[in-house]
Amino acid sequence: MMMIKSICPFCGVGCGIDLEVEEGKIVRVLPDRTHVVSKGHLCGKGSIAFKSLYAEDRVLYPLKKEGEKFVRISWKEAIDEIYFKLNKIIKEYGPFSVGFYGGCQNTLEEVYSFMKLARALGTNNVDSCARVCHDPSAIALKEMLGVGASSTSVVQIPKAKALVIAGESTTESHPVISQYIVELKRKGGKLIVIDPRLTGIAKIADLYLQISPSTDIYLFNAVANYLISNGLIDENFIEQRTEGFEDYKRVISKYSVDDAEKITGIPKEKIIEFAKLISQKPVIFSWGLGLTQSSGVNGVRALVNLALLTGNIGIEGGGVIVYRGQANVQGSGDLIKPNVFPNGKMDELHALQLKEVWGFKPPIQQGKTVTEALYGSNLKAVFLMNFNPAKSFPNRKVVEKFLSSLDLLVVIDSFMTETAKFAHYILPAAMWAEKEGSVTSLDRLVKWRFKAIDPLGEAKPELEIIADIARKFGFNFSSDPKEVFNELKEVSSYSNLNFGEITDYSFPSRYPQNDEVLYREKFLTEDGKAHFHPVEQPKLSKGMILITGREVTHYNTDELIVRSGFPEIPLEIFINPEDATSLGIKEGDEVEISSECGSAKARVKLSNEIMKGTVFAYMHNAEINYVVCNEMDEEAKTPKFKYTVVSIMK
Repeated sequence: MMMIKSICPFCGVGCGIDLEVEEGKIVRVLPDRTHVVSKGHLCGKGSIAFKSLYAEDRVLYPLKKEGEKFVRISWKEAIDEIYFKLNKIIKEYGPFSVGFYGGCQNTLEEVYSFMKLARALGTNNVDSCARVCHDPSAIALKEMLGVGASSTSVVQIPKAKALVIAGESTTESHPVISQYIVELKRKGGKLIVIDPRLTGIAKIADLYLQISPSTDIYLFNAVANYLISNGLIDENFIEQRTEGFEDYKRVISKYSVDDAEKITGIPKEKIIEFAKLISQKPVIFSWGLGLTQSSGVNGVRALVNLALLTGNIGIEGGGVIVYRGQANVQGSGDLIKPNVFPNGKMDELHALQLKEVWGFKPPIQQGKTVTEALYGSNLKAVFLMNFNPAKSFPNRKVVEKFLSSLDLLVVIDSFMTETAKFAHYILPAAMWAEKEGSVTSLDRLVKWRFKAIDPLGEAKPELEIIADIARKFGFNFSSDPKEVFNELKEVSSYSNLNFGEITDYSFPSRYPQNDEVLYREKFLTEDGKAHFHPVEQPKLSKGMILITGREVTHYNTDELIVRSGFPEIPLEIFINPEDATSLGIKEGDEVEISSECGSAKARVKLSNEIMKGTVFAYMHNAEINYVVCNEMDEEAKTPKFKYTVVSIMK
């Protein structure tokens, strides 16, 4: 028996795990007690993480679509044919007719090489699934503070006097973080939860603000005005360490607590209590998809403004935390974007710097985000790596139509997903325990996964697949994860890391510096100061609002969970009893829920935890994505999964 260290393949907490291996097979998963964040804790999903590796329907050989069927071919045939067809498309339509998307389940090294391959072929059409979750967070944090990531760690939570959680139920999405929230409350710290739904974490909150969907900006601006008007701000911090306060003060001056009560649905006295609680030090402000997938970039800006206003950044027990949803979604978002290079702005200077390392100069024309690509672009060829947009994206019929229109769709995955069914070629990928490489957690912690077993069948690590394609085009790509790690350090914000530290699970190996708390002395912006960014509350559509969210025993599109022995989650909509009465529906009824984009049939569940005027569905049954529309945040191009106007009919 051997014990191999690894990182859980599920959420962004990045828990340390020990894999028990007998005769070349994983038989058990145990929590790693040395891990600097998870500290010997593991949720139910993590404990069965190995089971999907042995699913009966794993794709184990390269497949090619012939007619309506997939046939097995050799790796040489697959690479040769993909090269021939891709080369023909590039010559006929140009390199920007090709897109490379995916990677949040991949290692840093795989994402980096995937992005590098796209640019070697002459396109900046690169992006990851971070686009559909936390790119609004990355944009706001980068411009306001300097780094598009959490400024502090979850291990700092017990040091705070108050923790704000906006639009996230950590008990469902990141269960292992609960140990720090329990410790916070035990020490007398206050938990503040802002959410339209009475979630698991909201039930233990000291202050629960049940907010009308997408009115977060009004709430945060009104609280800011109250803090300023009552002298509850950190004037020294604002004067010495920030820019833009006067403009921000002018914009939010028209937002009142009285109006906030009417617009957000939160009682005035609770809004004032919220304001007073966050005027203390230290306070941590945190958020999840409920904020980014409704109010977008501006919602994040409005919340971060409050952290600056109260001087709660750069101190022990204070800061901002983004609840990232996948094992390496932070790393994917850092390294693979269509409008910036991993080393900085997409301009001539940074392109020439990359040429020194890569041996070729990437183009500087901005590429398409994955959402721009899948909703109405003229791309001819797309590579998707461990990405299932046919199931996970809103307005699924539009996505399905786009995927079926491509001249070439190459899917790199371990399973026959809904997306893979549209592919011309499926390249079987080794799964997380069958290879090695590094991943970045939600609080900037970078850790190395060690290989536990050999890949099943003819599956290959993605680094090998990418290197094989690159070499066919004449580029010398490494398939050694250690070599790729050392290279990506040269051209990214990960330069402070070393291999010894990231392989030691007890060491706090964070980027861009080994510190739980960023910005202690200066912000990492060009002028070294934080920047207030005033935003306005937009006008909202009226009607019944559909919100989607997570359930603790399920995960994203459930490809891993259902292959671990768990049943598929049924499509149910949760509705407030008063709304149900007015619609003439009752518990257990089958209804059709419709939007301007599509419809689906679902069973009714009555719940007082659901705010009147809203309905809730779990995101894991992707039938709901036929209903969710592809309305997007203007800047981040992130879909608004948490705000779709719907009608319900029995």
